[in-house]
Amino acid sequence: MSVINEFNLSKFNEICLDVIDEYKTGDYNLVEGKSSYNINNEFLFDSRLIPLAKQIQGCINQYIHDSNTSPLLESSVISASWFNILGKGGIVSKHRHVESWDVEEGSVVSGAYYPYVDEDSSPLFFNLPNGIISKPVKSGQMILFPSWADHWTEKNQSEKRITVSFNTVRKSIVLKKFPKSVKEAEERLKNDSS
Repeated sequence: MSVINEFNLSKFNEICLDVIDEYKTGDYNLVEGKSSYNINNEFLFDSRLIPLAKQIQGCINQYIHDSNTSPLLESSVISASWFNILGKGGIVSKHRHVESWDVEEGSVVSGAYYPYVDEDSSPLFFNLPNGIISKPVKSGQMILFPSWADHWTEKNQSEKRITVSFNTVRKSIVLKKFPKSVKEAEERLKNDSS
């Protein structure tokens, strides 16, 4: 498996876009565009998006299981999530979601799900140990990557590029701080009929 992996979540595009239309956006220092980051960074925990969150968590579990990175990725659960909307000329600046593997509470896996992108939208760029790579994006696509990977966009050339971004937290940290919460969350998701 590659350090970067792709999944198809297109069946969730419509509901995700409907929910995004209802949310407020504001400024975020890494984004030249609109973002929900400073207003609501629990986007995927909206009750209407629970099926999407379950699917993403399943993909994260598969990604971690199949990973051959060194060090191996630790079991993780979705922590924070938000969305960004780039128009023509919009940019996401170069950044990463954890400073190092030594940051115990830092994110392990990060991701970008694209419920809608116009053709000619900026690809997602990664700076990896083997060089810079570019991943073209399309509607319905989700890209998972290790949180230590620097990533960014160049100036967007399309009218609209919508990204739902998220981080994870080590399951062991959640269990240490909130011993019952993981089990309770798993039970809620199991019993959710949506």
